[in-house]
Amino acid sequence: MVHIKKVDIFGFKSFGFKNTSINFEPGLVSISGPNGSGKSNILDAIVFAMGENKARVMRQPNLRLLIHDIDGNRHGPKLTRVRVQFDNSDRKIPVDSDTVTITREMNDKGESVYHMDSKKINRNRILDIFEVANANLSPLNAVQQGTVTRISEMSSEEKRKTIEDLVGLSYFDEKKTESLKQLTEADQRLEVAMAKMGEVKKQIDELEVERNLKLR
Repeated sequence: MVHIKKVDIFGFKSFGFKNTSINFEPGLVSISGPNGSGKSNILDAIVFAMGENKARVMRQPNLRLLIHDIDGNRHGPKLTRVRVQFDNSDRKIPVDSDTVTITREMNDKGESVYHMDSKKINRNRILDIFEVANANLSPLNAVQQGTVTRISEMSSEEKRKTIEDLVGLSYFDEKKTESLKQLTEADQRLEVAMAKMGEVKKQIDELEVERNLKLR
């Protein structure tokens, strides 16, 4: 089973501009501390590194505000970087390595760069890889602060949608929507291409007629 071995956090929310390393052991891990000490920010940092792009999930109005003291007077580049190392000894993550490390770095413009181990990788590829390993960003894997309370206050329809999210149906719905969009765009490009082919054929026919007339 995939589990997190280590998290390195730099410049993320309450974590300042120095590297903070947190080691995890297999099994149940408990993180304790007073209110406001940054316990929930550790989970926020993990889902951030794994490609979460909804700032509200990480309890901020926009991604830029995830950077520590973004509006302060710090000299030097303002950025955040989170690195998460996973145990992959059972090869659930489709990478031939005992450990897999995901790194996400984001600048003050909200632009992100991802790496898997030492290689640059795009966000969609990361999402697909962890979907295969059943270690994706579903609410079943990452239960955010206040989720249980919100579920208890939901309507029946909202609870149904939440259950669909928990079992991963929303992921496939998003993939279906994306595929249908790509299919529609492909159909539109095909229509344009066919129209151009029709115009070219018409020109060829006209030139052929003109050629035959001159040969007479």
